[in-house]
Amino acid sequence: MLTEITNIQNMEVITDKGLSLGYVEDAIVDLDTAEVYELLISQTNPDLVDDGANVGVPFRWIQSISKVILLKHFPGRIRRRSEIEIPSLPQDGRKRKLRVMRKEGGEGGLTRTGWR
Repeated sequence: MLTEITNIQNMEVITDKGLSLGYVEDAIVDLDTAEVYELLISQTNPDLVDDGANVGVPFRWIQSISKVILLKHFPGRIRRRSEIEIPSLPQDGRKRKLRVMRKEGGEGGLTRTGWR
């Protein structure tokens, strides 16, 4: 595929419907496995992303990379949440932590395993 990650900077990203999503600004890399986890897309299409905000696209959504990056999946329109939900503390007073663990033999990403 690519020899250097810098080859995809400023490359245009096209959705599975043929619409321009935006341009690659940066890549998020898992340094332990040297795998690209996600691409940060900037200058996004306001018809697809509210306010043209930057979005992260998981690398597993990418179908091909040549002169442009073609996605095999895009959820349609991305909307900003008008209000961020902050979960309330449990009534027993104990603090809860969200554990994040690496998938074994999966797509190489991170997954939430649940509250403990």
